[in-house]
Amino acid sequence: MEDSGKNTYGRLAGIPLPSEAKPSTDLHFGLIVPPSPFVVPCGWEWVHTAPFEGPSILASLIKGLGYKFTLLDQRDNPDPGGLEGKLDQFDFIGVATYEDNFPYVKKACEIAKENNGGRPVILGGPLVTSVPELLMKNTRADYAVFGEGELTTIELMDYLTGNAHALPVGGIDGLAWKNAEGEVSLNKPREQMATLDAVPIQDLSVWERFKGRSIPEIYLSFSRGCPNNCSFCFRAMPRLRFKSVERVRREIDYLKQHNFRMVWWNDLTFLANKAHVRRLLDDAFTAHDFRWCCFTRVTGVDLETLKHMKARGCDLVMYGFESLSPKILDYYNKGISKNDMLNAISLTREAGLKVGGLFIVGAPGETKESLKWVVDFCREFREVTRVKYLSAIPGTGLYKQAVKDGIIKDELSHLYFLAREQSVEGDVDKEGFLVFAEGLTKDDLREAYRQVNGVIERRPYDYSGPENVYLEECRKFEMRPLTPS
Repeated sequence: MEDSGKNTYGRLAGIPLPSEAKPSTDLHFGLIVPPSPFVVPCGWEWVHTAPFEGPSILASLIKGLGYKFTLLDQRDNPDPGGLEGKLDQFDFIGVATYEDNFPYVKKACEIAKENNGGRPVILGGPLVTSVPELLMKNTRADYAVFGEGELTTIELMDYLTGNAHALPVGGIDGLAWKNAEGEVSLNKPREQMATLDAVPIQDLSVWERFKGRSIPEIYLSFSRGCPNNCSFCFRAMPRLRFKSVERVRREIDYLKQHNFRMVWWNDLTFLANKAHVRRLLDDAFTAHDFRWCCFTRVTGVDLETLKHMKARGCDLVMYGFESLSPKILDYYNKGISKNDMLNAISLTREAGLKVGGLFIVGAPGETKESLKWVVDFCREFREVTRVKYLSAIPGTGLYKQAVKDGIIKDELSHLYFLAREQSVEGDVDKEGFLVFAEGLTKDDLREAYRQVNGVIERRPYDYSGPENVYLEECRKFEMRPLTPS
C-alpha cells in the first residue's frame, strides 16, 4: 500500500501551499545542498544557480508538516569545512546526494555529528538511491531515503518525533537505517505513487540567493520515471507517471510570483505522451509568458507537435544522440538510429526550434572509425550540445557490469573519481578514469573529445538577460573548484 496503512498519501495530498504553511513545533530541519564539480559552457550557469526541484519540494513538505526548515545552499562553497558552526541550530539534518558529491557528503555527515552525535542525519537523492548500503556504511548518516521520497520522509519524521502516526522503523518502505550498533538495514523499496498530483508545490522562498529578487530560471516537471532502459542512465523510478494538466497549471500559477522567464523541464522523455503534452501546451502553458526547453527522444517527434511547442514558448529541444555506431547504440539500449537523429534535427529546425544534443565517447565497441563518424557529424551539425566520456554512474547497467567484471575494483574509490570528473577534456587524465573501449587509448579519446567539443560548443545559449540569444563570441568553460580531499 502506498500509505503503509497510515493514510500517509492522504496527509501528503493535504500539504498546504508554501505560503500557507504554519509551524506547529520548534523542531528545525536543515537541508544541505552540496556543490558539484560539473563544468558548464558559459551562458549555462543556471545549472548551478537555479533552485533545484527536489530540495524545493522537500522544503514545502517539511514546512507543511509543521516543522521549521532552512536550506543551506552550498553550491558555491566546495569546502565542507564552511559548514562548521552553521548546523547547531538544527534538530534534524538532511544531506542531498548526487553522483558527483560523495566526498562532500561524507565530510558533511562528520561535521553534523561532531557536536551532537545523537542528532539524526538523513541522506536523500539519486546517489544514495542507487547505492544506499554503500553510502550508509561509509558515512556517519543515520538514515537514507531512497527512491521517491515524499511518503517515506513523512513516515520517517513521524518515527523520529514519536507522534501518533509513527510506524516501527523497520516498517517504513524506502528507508535505510542503522541500529544502535551501527549495522545497516535496508527496508523494502516503496512503490511509486500512482498519481503525482499530491506532490507538494515547490517552495522557492527557501533559496537565500534569491531573497528580494526575481528568479529568472526554474526547474519544473510534469512526470517522473522513464519507460526506457539506457545502460548508462540510472532510473530511480522506472515507471512513467504524470501530473494532471490542472496540477501543472496550479504550479505554474503559484510560482509565477517569482517572475521566472525560463523553465527547464526535467522530464526525461517530454514527448512520451504527446496527447498529454498537447493538453499541457494549451491548458497549462498559456496563462503566463515564459520560454522553455525540454529533453526528449529522437523517435516519436513530428512537425505538428514541434510547431505547437514553438507557438507555446519552446526555444530549445535537447536530444540524446549518444553515438552514431549501430553497435554502440544497441549496447546503450537506445532503440534509435542515425536516420532517427537526422529526422529529429530536420523537423526541429523546420519548426523554428534550436536543437541540442549529447554525444558520449568511449563505449565498449568504440573504434577510431566510430569516433571519426561522430567528429564528422558534429562538424556539420554545429548546434548546442555536449560531448562526454562514458562514465559508470552508480546504479546503471554499465556500473553493475563494471563491478561484476572487475573494471571497477573499489566502489568507494569510484565515488571519489566521480567527484573529480567535470565533463571536460582533462577528465581522461584523472586518476580513476575507466577506459571501456578495447583498442583505444586515452589519447584517442582525448583527441575525439577535443575535435567534437571544438565545434559544437562555440556558441552556448545565454539566458542571463531578458532576451534569449546566443553568445556572440566563443567563450568556453570556466572550471569549478573540487571538494578538498
